[in-house]
Amino acid sequence: MTKTSVAILSGVAVAVVAVVVGGAWYTGKQLPGELDHALALSNAQLQKSLVNTGGSVRIELVSLDQRWFSSTAHYRVIARDVHANSQQVVNFDVGVTDQIEHGPFPWSRVKTLRLLPVLALSNTTLDKDEVTAPWYAAAGDRVPFSAQTSMGYGGSVDSQVHLAPVKLDDANGTSLAFSGMELGVSGDRDGKDSRFHGEADHFLMKLVSEDQPPVIFELNGLKLGGKLAATAHDNLFTGNADLYLAETKVTLGPRQQALVIKGGELSTLQSLEGPDTFGGRVEYKLGDITWDGRAVGKAQMIVGFKSIHAPALQALSNWYAAHLPEFEAAATAGQSAPQINMTEAEKAKFQGDLRTLLAAKPKVALEDLSLKTANGESHFNVAMDFDAPSSFDLPQDQALKQMVTQVTGKLSLSKPMLGDLATLQALLDGQTDAQAIATQSGQAGEMVGLMAVQSGLATVEGDKVISALHYADGMVDFNGQKMTLEAFAAFVNTQLAMLSPQR
Repeated sequence: MTKTSVAILSGVAVAVVAVVVGGAWYTGKQLPGELDHALALSNAQLQKSLVNTGGSVRIELVSLDQRWFSSTAHYRVIARDVHANSQQVVNFDVGVTDQIEHGPFPWSRVKTLRLLPVLALSNTTLDKDEVTAPWYAAAGDRVPFSAQTSMGYGGSVDSQVHLAPVKLDDANGTSLAFSGMELGVSGDRDGKDSRFHGEADHFLMKLVSEDQPPVIFELNGLKLGGKLAATAHDNLFTGNADLYLAETKVTLGPRQQALVIKGGELSTLQSLEGPDTFGGRVEYKLGDITWDGRAVGKAQMIVGFKSIHAPALQALSNWYAAHLPEFEAAATAGQSAPQINMTEAEKAKFQGDLRTLLAAKPKVALEDLSLKTANGESHFNVAMDFDAPSSFDLPQDQALKQMVTQVTGKLSLSKPMLGDLATLQALLDGQTDAQAIATQSGQAGEMVGLMAVQSGLATVEGDKVISALHYADGMVDFNGQKMTLEAFAAFVNTQLAMLSPQR
């Protein structure tokens, strides 16, 4: 090797060392400000998300030990009087340790051949103490929660979260087994844009009580993912979020019968329509459904909404959450919704928020509720348009007419599908006579169609039992018959009373 080559290589080596050392020094100087920013952002998000819980959760930086190439941060996560539900209040105080490798080339990234420079790489673990010891024990004394997060010089954040497998067994037979989960989250340092994806193989919970048969919940093949962007409104994000379950199984009852759903999907999509309004849709899809080993079919539900005023909806949600204990107490006692006592100022604010929400002319639609069996498929859809009334002091029926401006709905029942359900019920009841089951199945759809036509609640078109409704301007078109809203309500009540079984 020539002297020139040696000189060049030496110069490169010195340059690399200078970059690494200088980058580490720069990271050390930047680190306190970045941690303060992250803490402020996290605590603000926690405060917003827990505004209706009646308590608080905050993260505190306990200490920061800075070195040239690495630093160690210790945090406390403190929860006080968080209402998990109406019966349970949560309080805890746990520690978290963060081992931070300074950039530009943290060794944890270099050894996995991730050579792009980053500001820092943090390795976060949950501390073991008297609060978290049971979680550690359930995880086989492994760290139950850990995360590795890289922070780019441009403000990007990329995290890999690991939940360790856990197993719990109570003396009474109640048990839980979880395979663990891997979750990836990336976005910007301000949490305005984020992408996430995660997977978990298996979750099983068995609930055992003295006077009831065991209930077993089993989930297999969980996948989730999405992309979300923050808006100017608290807790409102635009984008999509998707969840998939390869199999869901619930086993219950004296005979330990199993409900099995293969291929469950949940998809949400939300977008801003204006500065203060948003819309979206939610889709539920259930693949092959079986009950006690018998095929049921496939199902789906799609819900859409438009022109929802975000600030007004948030204010009304906060009001409802504040009075939730009163609503829950009434429901527990089997009573109707309670009369909430409000001051004039509270009443004025409530009505103002409600008027703002309705003045945006929101639209809500059950776009499709369907069940498909081997021989038929049934559908139901309904859409409702709303508007603000001229006054909230109007009689209830008049105010309702002004608030609900339009309703359109249609029910299409497949007679062969009804026959499939009748066959399923007969088999589940233990019937074995094939001819009798076939006869019962064939009669089921025809009987429903006949009763619907005789009552005027539906019409029959081929193998479909159809009921269609349109309402606007105080008038109802029901299966081609036009009548006032009052006349329609009286008609339906009469027909339903006639169809109800007599005691």
